Amino acid sequence: MLLRNPALTASLLSATTKKLYNHRYSTPTAFMASSGVACSLLVLCGKSLAENETAKAIKTNNTLKLPEDEKLSLVLHSEMDKSVMQGFFQVHSYMDSLSTNQFGRLLVWSPDLTSTHDVVSHNFCELPIGTVCIADVQTKGRGRSKNVWESPLGCLMFSFTMQMEDGRVVPLVQYVVSLAMTEAIKDICDKNGLPSIDVKIKWPNDLYLNGSKVGGILCTSHINQRSSCKCRIA
Repeated sequence: MLLRNPALTASLLSATTKKLYNHRYSTPTAFMASSGVACSLLVLCGKSLAENETAKAIKTNNTLKLPEDEKLSLVLHSEMDKSVMQGFFQVHSYMDSLSTNQFGRLLVWSPDLTSTHDVVSHNFCELPIGTVCIADVQTKGRGRSKNVWESPLGCLMFSFTMQMEDGRVVPLVQYVVSLAMTEAIKDICDKNGLPSIDVKIKWPNDLYLNGSKVGGILCTSHINQRSSCKCRIA
């Protein structure tokens, strides 16, 4: 079974329903092992009935893709065996805490992924605006000048999509996101009675703590036929 991190992924694959795969295989894990190729597991979940219906449609259409034709396995969060979700990203806690009208209401989560940015950038037409992709482990995160980030467990890795009518403000997005990250960290510390974490911004898009780089924001965009600009932020 050629998964990048079998320990993280195999238990989740085995927890999906058997009907997702060919009846010749006794378990989803057996199906994946038979393919002989690397595979990424993507779990889809929505905040409300509407977003969950969108998640079902995405899974049914099965049109999501990754670079270099990397294989994907799509499942719904409702199909997962919750007993194996301990220690992974807590989807229910995320959804319960969410209070937005659009942003983040459709979630794409993976225990082990090359890059969250690849998911949103290669599937703009298939994913609704505001979709968020989160990974527990990321092995080929993208940076500036083609730099690659390897992000082990415990890091926060996510990408999301947004749309704006005025493409001239796109260069400002990375500044806004950088500020939002530092303010969110301070807010979490204050609300939970934790010592302040003095994360600073190295403009335009790097986050530093005690002189060391601990994060970064990557924004890419394209213009669609209606002249509105879609952005991908990681």
